[in-house]
Amino acid sequence: MKQDNIIQLLLIDKSENDAVEMTNVLRNEGLTLHPTAVSNSTIFDKEIDKRSFDIILFTPTVKDLDIGTLLQRLKELKSDAVVIVIADKTPEETVYLLKQGVSCVIPAEPEELISLTVQKEFRALKGLRSEYNLSTQLNDSEKRCQQLINSSRDAIAYVHEGMHILSNDPYFKMFGYESRDDIEAMPIMDLVSPRDSTKLKELLQHYSHRNGQYATKNDSQTITNTLKVTGIKDDESEFQMQMEFQPASMAGEDCLQIIIRNDAINQKTQEKLQQKLDILNTQCQETGLYNRRYFLSQLESTIEQADSKNAYLLFITLDNFQSIRNKLGVLNSDHVIVDIATLLKKQTIDKDVLLARFESYRFGAIIKTDDENTAMELAENIRKTVDTHIAIAQDKSISTSCSIGIVQLNSSRQDSQNSLTHAQKACNEAIEKGGNQIKLYIPDANEMDNQQLIQHWASEIKNAIKQKRMFLMFQPFVSLMGENSENYELYIRMRNEQGEIISPSKFMPLAEASSHSIHVDRWIIAEAIRILAEKNTAGHNFRFIIKLSSASLNDNKFIAWVKHNLDRYRVKGKSVIFQINTHKAFENLRTMQKLTQQVHQLGCLLSFEHFGVEEDSFTLLKHVIVDFLKLDLKLIKDISTNGERLEALNNICTRANDMGIKTIVPFVEEAGSLSVIWQSGAHYIQGAFLQEPSTTLDFDFSNFS
Repeated sequence: MKQDNIIQLLLIDKSENDAVEMTNVLRNEGLTLHPTAVSNSTIFDKEIDKRSFDIILFTPTVKDLDIGTLLQRLKELKSDAVVIVIADKTPEETVYLLKQGVSCVIPAEPEELISLTVQKEFRALKGLRSEYNLSTQLNDSEKRCQQLINSSRDAIAYVHEGMHILSNDPYFKMFGYESRDDIEAMPIMDLVSPRDSTKLKELLQHYSHRNGQYATKNDSQTITNTLKVTGIKDDESEFQMQMEFQPASMAGEDCLQIIIRNDAINQKTQEKLQQKLDILNTQCQETGLYNRRYFLSQLESTIEQADSKNAYLLFITLDNFQSIRNKLGVLNSDHVIVDIATLLKKQTIDKDVLLARFESYRFGAIIKTDDENTAMELAENIRKTVDTHIAIAQDKSISTSCSIGIVQLNSSRQDSQNSLTHAQKACNEAIEKGGNQIKLYIPDANEMDNQQLIQHWASEIKNAIKQKRMFLMFQPFVSLMGENSENYELYIRMRNEQGEIISPSKFMPLAEASSHSIHVDRWIIAEAIRILAEKNTAGHNFRFIIKLSSASLNDNKFIAWVKHNLDRYRVKGKSVIFQINTHKAFENLRTMQKLTQQVHQLGCLLSFEHFGVEEDSFTLLKHVIVDFLKLDLKLIKDISTNGERLEALNNICTRANDMGIKTIVPFVEEAGSLSVIWQSGAHYIQGAFLQEPSTTLDFDFSNFS
């Protein structure tokens, strides 16, 4: 399982600025944090109930929260969080705090000491948690082994240093004893005829204890693990048996497992027994749903396979169930849980869903789908069904609701622990908003590294296109030469799940890093050409500038996509101007030469943006033929008062005119610069002076014709 190295950090300090500064110090030391700062006891109680923490940095400056109260709350919550007190204390005070349960007491200076201590304590905490998990797994494994032993019809026993330490019913009954107590702590030699005692003794000696494991004394010697001997029953009668030996471990002790086969059991009976054991190991006995252990194993497996088949995790919590339990008692409230479990099973039985009782009144579900809408629809159906259902317990009608947290499973940035934490976080947010809600987990930026951010926005872009949360904005650019065309530059925007508008500066760089900007470009091209067809058919003479990302420059299907949409909507290529960043064109010069030729063959036009700031930008135009140059902001700013910039603008416009290339002056903010721009020979202007980007195409170009 992947390790989670993000430190869940709680900083307790009356000064929030000091807490933020401490967070920055720790991050500068290379620590990956998910920090939370609290400055009073009220916020502390809210945060400590809401989520689990790894490290707590306690600065004893908060008047209404002392270390004793803090430690007591952690004890009540059964939290294993490490508490580090940052203060100058005497040795006696330090000893007192350590006896109270504090892990470390360190001064505020030097700062490096704090970061080293946090790293050391976090490593130790992860080690303790790992040890606890392994111990729990071992105990569970031994319990399952015990269940298997007790369920087996073969005689099974465990022997340590020649003495019985454990046996099942068929074993002691085979030898004619009435209980296990009669045979356990008895030497195994007492159960074998004296005629065979030498053979048994020799075999046992071969399984000598070495280096903590049972192994042969001589590794080169081949030793059989079976032995046919004569057994002696309690009544001194004899019988023939075959004993099988296998090194084992029981309750932490190395030992030998002995199996005496009962040939009366046929294969079919064994298979039925195994099926029952499988059910026992995978199902919750009360609800019939899968149990927590099996669910976690399937969750891990699903995450590992997420690259080939995506899935979503649903974490379902019954709202206000504690009050139902207080009202009905534990046993009667469990009837409600079983009733709800049956309800959930009916909702998921015909779908590709794995449903489990995660713990008490919480359930988990994994739905195999790459469609977010499908996962949200399932969650909403579950929420509605639980909300309208009435359970009967103790002759009382009981109604409840549920809150559901949803997270997409992704192998590149998650393990099962992270996935569960994120789903629970989303569920808690739904509960905090009043419950009876579903909430899709949206990670905070500080919870993800760069690769995780790239994957997140790749998924978000994909879903936004599917769910039609992408939309275009339009900004006019007008001719200073009296042309009658209606020109707009297109800008992409996206809404998140809550309807908030997200700027492309937030998602496009990450989209380009994952090549998902190709999908954005294609969506823009298709939508833009569709709008052009609609408007030009209505009598307009629209022309759109469409920006291309670097990924599209190297997309060998790009030209085919453009041609397909031009043909589909019967739009002339001259209505489309593809715009490329000048710097990116320099970096992809050979590709640009080929692309330029193909674009012009379609009848489309080409433009460079941010032109004029590269050293000798006109060198590029010796190799690539374009129709427009959109100048960079650095050349435009304050041109009405900055003579040097005005001269640079004039030179570029003159050289472009000589080459038959039209120039666009963007970022025109005020009327005072119009006269100098017009005198420069520029063909078009664009900017807030005309109109900010808008979702409508209603600019009046007649004022400039």
